[in-house]
Amino acid sequence: MTEEDPLEDMIVKTWGGCTLPIRPVGGAAGTAFLYNELLESTPDGDQVREWVLTATSLTRSELGEFRVRPELVEPAGAAADYLIVQEFDERWSRGTNAAVMSSGVLDDYAERKGFRWTMAQVTDGVAARAEELRVLSGEPHRAYALGHVTTALGTPGEGRPLAVAYSGVTRDPDGVVRWAGALPEGFTGAPVFLAQHRSGREFRLLCIGLIAGGDRNPTVATFDTIRKMIDRLGVGATPGVWERVTGLLRRRPR
Repeated sequence: MTEEDPLEDMIVKTWGGCTLPIRPVGGAAGTAFLYNELLESTPDGDQVREWVLTATSLTRSELGEFRVRPELVEPAGAAADYLIVQEFDERWSRGTNAAVMSSGVLDDYAERKGFRWTMAQVTDGVAARAEELRVLSGEPHRAYALGHVTTALGTPGEGRPLAVAYSGVTRDPDGVVRWAGALPEGFTGAPVFLAQHRSGREFRLLCIGLIAGGDRNPTVATFDTIRKMIDRLGVGATPGVWERVTGLLRRRPR
């Protein structure tokens, strides 16, 4: 964790609610987060598709587990502590390092249990594009990862609090973007944020991708490759499309 870092505070305040602890049953702990893809923007509102993103390595199990964060559920106490997903491995579309799944799994669970999610999302405008990632080819840039650490690995009721890690990211000679150093257990799949300098003391925060593995100096699966993977899925890849009208997100009928 950083000390008195205003960028860290802004990242936690803005996107601290976009993540969920995830684990393939019997596998390593990780982090997933919500991303919404802008399909169309009109004067009447936006149409987006909502995705769950994580690292490919966390998705190869018949059963998967999302930890439900009680602060992201209304009304309070309406959801169980865990959402166990059957046929977990079949629900993901995978790239080499990143995997995406329709958020319909989370939405259907909320509908069955009679609650609504109050989660934040990484929006299309925040997710970095290829031209914004070119800066990573130079000197290392300070970056932040939002992940759910493990406190007592594998024990019932294990805490998975949200934490922030920071380090440098850069593109290596082979063209791979890497996080410098090690990360805590549970950060695989975590979104990675970077401050893009604009002018003077002004910065724009971008999500450049996600942590793809648990090894030291892990690969960062960047959003240019994630977008290409989503584009290959086609328009019919999700069971529902959302409409943003006057700032609110509502689901279109299936």
